[in-house]
Amino acid sequence: MNQRIDEVSEPHIEIIKRAKGNGPKLGVFASSFNPPTIAHVELIRRAARTFTLDQTIVLAGQANADKVDYECPLEDRIEMVRLAFAEDDSVSIGISSHAFFVDMVDALIRVYSPGTDLHFIVGFDTFERVLDPQNQYTRRYYRRFTDRPEALGYLFGRSSFIVAGRAGAEGDSIRLLTEREPALPAERVFYLDFPSDLGELSATEVRDRRRSGKSITGLVPELVERYILEHALYAG
Repeated sequence: MNQRIDEVSEPHIEIIKRAKGNGPKLGVFASSFNPPTIAHVELIRRAARTFTLDQTIVLAGQANADKVDYECPLEDRIEMVRLAFAEDDSVSIGISSHAFFVDMVDALIRVYSPGTDLHFIVGFDTFERVLDPQNQYTRRYYRRFTDRPEALGYLFGRSSFIVAGRAGAEGDSIRLLTEREPALPAERVFYLDFPSDLGELSATEVRDRRRSGKSITGLVPELVERYILEHALYAG
């Protein structure tokens, strides 16, 4: 599988499982899923319900914007995603060759029918990185842009963002970030209130607990926990 993932070539999406549902309003949740947690699952469900998404695709990648290597192979992460969403027919599963949303847009447009309304589902921290106020990423995109505002204009001209904040605490911060970016249309950013306890649950915590020999019950879906234990993933 890793041989099919190439960040040098044109961005592409490989569909592993396609949702049974159909419709133009598509949620997109991209993550390393290292491993998928109950917070991932609940965020996707709440976004779909709150914003009446017709379907959602979860995208795993070999790397993200700031990390190249994972202690868990892509094949295992994909299998855990399959298990996490095994009973949800509205969720597609795929692999993204590229880590940046601005590159995913082009790949998704080629996979889905014209007129598909893309809604990236992200947390507050990820949204901050997308805006890239320190201009760390513009030169790393596959598509070439003259500057950061042009890149943001391209991204938000072709997609919207559903941004999850923790129990209302980050709603004002999201609005302020949006207002500071002239290239960012306010109508393209939607706020999703998310419980603090779930918002603070991270895959890092799961890995740390495994390395220290602690239980991960209740942090990941039951089938995912079983897979982690059976394959001795993240063990110290």
